[in-house]
Amino acid sequence: MPIKTYTGAAAFPVDTADDVTALVELLGRAATDERLRNDLGDHFAFVAGTRPEWFRPHQEAVVTGFLDGFDVTFDNLCVLLNGAPDRCVEHLERRLRSRWSYPEAWALAAIGTEAALTAIAGLVRDGADPGKEFEDSGIWTPATGPAQYRFTPHRQAVELQTVSDPAELLTADHPVGLPLDQVVRRPEATPAVWHYLSLRLDQLPGMPDWSADRVHLASPKGSVGWTLTAAAGPDGLWHDETIAFDEPPRDDETEVDNSDPRGTGIAVLRQYDSDLAYSNGHILSTPGLVGTAGGPPIGLYPNPHCRSCDRLMFHVVTVQNYIREYGHGWRTLYLCEQCQITTCTATNWN
Repeated sequence: MPIKTYTGAAAFPVDTADDVTALVELLGRAATDERLRNDLGDHFAFVAGTRPEWFRPHQEAVVTGFLDGFDVTFDNLCVLLNGAPDRCVEHLERRLRSRWSYPEAWALAAIGTEAALTAIAGLVRDGADPGKEFEDSGIWTPATGPAQYRFTPHRQAVELQTVSDPAELLTADHPVGLPLDQVVRRPEATPAVWHYLSLRLDQLPGMPDWSADRVHLASPKGSVGWTLTAAAGPDGLWHDETIAFDEPPRDDETEVDNSDPRGTGIAVLRQYDSDLAYSNGHILSTPGLVGTAGGPPIGLYPNPHCRSCDRLMFHVVTVQNYIREYGHGWRTLYLCEQCQITTCTATNWN
C-alpha cells in the first residue's frame, strides 16, 4: 500500500469503504494522540487521492465532532469535504463567529458549496478573518455576493521526465527549460533569466479562459523571495514585466544561463491514484514528482493580487525548484484571466 506514515508505523488497511469507516472511528483518540493524528492524516490523503466517495458518508460526523483529530492538509480537505451538507456550513459558521479556529475555517473553505462561499463572504466582511486565512487559501471575497474559489479543485501530479534532444521542448505540451524567446517578447530586456515550466491550460480541468495555448513559469535572478509579473499577449509571450523582491539578490548570487541544456525535460501530468506515494500529507515522496497542477495554493504565504484589477489571482501550479534546479523552495504560477496577467512567485519551504 503506497502510504508512508509520518511516524514510520505500519499503515492501516484502506481497501474498502468499511476500512475508511474504521479510520474515522479512530479520530476521537487521535485528538489527544499526536502520532496517531499524523499517521491518520497520511491515510486520509490516500483516500482523497484514490476513493474520496468512501469518505462522503462521514463528512457531517467529522465536521461536527472530530475535527480536533482530523489533521489533513487543505488540498486534501477540498476533496474530502467537497459538497458537505449545509448543516456542516451552519455549524462551522456559528462556531467561527463565536471563536476563530483555523481547522474550522479550513473545513468551511474546503466545502466549496454556494452556502459555504456565502458564509465565508459574510465572515470576511464582518471582520471575522483578521489573518486573511481564507484569502491565503485561494478564496477571494468581492465587494458583493459569495466568495469565489480562485483555484480549480481538480488536481494533477506533475512528473518530470528527461529528454535526449532539447529540440523536443519546442513541440512538447509541458516543456521544462524553454529558450527565453519562447516565453518573453523581448529576451534582451526581460528580468526573466530561467524557465521552469510551461503548461497547456486545456489539459488542466477547471482553468479559466486564457487567450494563449500555454502559460509560463519563469524566474528572475534570485534564489527565493521574489514576485515576477507580466502581461501576456495572444501568443502567450510576456511583455511589461515587473519584479519585486522580499530582499534584493546578493551580489554573489550565482549567474544563470538558461541556455544550459542540463535540467531540461518534459512535465507529464498524472492523475492522483494508488500508484502515488502518500506521506506527510502529500505525494512528493513519489519518485519523479515535483509538484501539483490545479488544487489550491500552498496557503502559507499571501497570494498575489492582479496588478491591474486587484482581484485575487488564480492558482495554476506549484512545483519544487527541483523541477529545474535553481534557487530553493516553491515556484508558483498564478494568472488573472480578466486582465491576461501572470504572476510567478518563489517562496521558502514550509
